[in-house]
Amino acid sequence: MGFQNATPLLLIWIAPPWGDTLISTNSMNTEREIRNEIRSAFLRSREGPVFLVGCCMLVVWVAAAAGLWHAGVDLWNDVLAVGFAHLLAGRAISIVQGTQIGLPKWLIVLVATYADMTVTFLAYPLFVYTYENFFEGRFFQKRMRPMLESAERHMGGMSRFKVVGVFCFVWLPFWMTGIIVGSILGYLLGLRRWVTLSVVSLAALAAVASWVYAYDFLFRWLSSIHQEVPLVFTSILIVVVIWSRLARRRRASRSTP
Repeated sequence: MGFQNATPLLLIWIAPPWGDTLISTNSMNTEREIRNEIRSAFLRSREGPVFLVGCCMLVVWVAAAAGLWHAGVDLWNDVLAVGFAHLLAGRAISIVQGTQIGLPKWLIVLVATYADMTVTFLAYPLFVYTYENFFEGRFFQKRMRPMLESAERHMGGMSRFKVVGVFCFVWLPFWMTGIIVGSILGYLLGLRRWVTLSVVSLAALAAVASWVYAYDFLFRWLSSIHQEVPLVFTSILIVVVIWSRLARRRRASRSTP
């Protein structure tokens, strides 16, 4: 997916709800022209290069899997499966899946962390740009505001610690806070964007490694009880994680006007 082709898909809802009013101006006669101007302004902004890095990371990930497939290495399917599980269902599910299919722990850590970083390098610049320019727009209100509210709830306890606070916010597995919300917290705390992205990336690496080795220990301990126990435990964990995600989305949709 090229950068110019990927951008419209991610920016299509940025235009604010008063876009119909702008359609009648002399410089812009159609909604498409408005969106093209918004996309161009975004790519020229300070957040544009960050978004470009995220697009390149996505292309590299898919290209690496395609290269493994072309070389006849069976690993490509597992790499894609763990990566997409991480993107769609989160850290816990991807680590569980990687462990179940027997991937090396270092590879699970690499793929899950890379997926985290890719999504963050795509979402963080979109958040910052829409927050600063289209706060009332439907894209921000529907997609970004729930993450903003989640970050704002933790600002009080993290305002004194800045970098260390953001790192711990993303790293500590029990908080289930996530790298994207952590990057938004860094922005709200006034950290420079590359400092924020570096800190949350390192914290994501630490968080994924903690999850991988903790689950591997638990997996081996459950296997010592009975060989079917890990499968039952994993199934319950997947159901709980998916149910909690759906419940959060329902609550967020109700609170969004």
